Amino acid sequence: MNTSHENKYAVYLLTDNLLHVIYKKDHMIDLEAAQIIVRDRMKVQEGLSMPVLCDIREIRMVNKPARDYFAMEGSLLVKALAFLIDPPVTDVISAFYLGTHLVSFPTASFTDKAEAIAFLKESTT
Repeated sequence: MNTSHENKYAVYLLTDNLLHVIYKKDHMIDLEAAQIIVRDRMKVQEGLSMPVLCDIREIRMVNKPARDYFAMEGSLLVKALAFLIDPPVTDVISAFYLGTHLVSFPTASFTDKAEAIAFLKESTT
C-alpha cells in the first residue's frame, strides 16, 4: 500500500490505518481539483475504507460544484472524517459542508490535531 502521495492540491500520508490529507496553501478548489483530490485519495487507500483527517487550514475557497462532489463521490471509502481547521475561513468552509451535506459516517471539525485524531480513532473502534 502506498504510504504517501502528492499532487498540486494536497499531500496524502497513510499512517496507522488513518489517512491524512493535507491541502496545500492558497488553493481555490473547483470541481476539477476535487476530482483529482478524490481520485488520488482513492489510489492511496487501495480500496480500503478508513478514517480520514483533512487538514484544510490553508484552503481559501471551495466552490459549490466541488463541495457537492466531495459530499457524494468524495465520501466513498470514508469511515469517519475530521476537518482540521483554522478559523475563520476554514471554519466557514467546514461548517458549510457539515451543515448542508448529510453523510452516513461520523464527521466533525477541530482546531487541535490530537483531538481530531482521537475523534477518528474513537469513531472507528
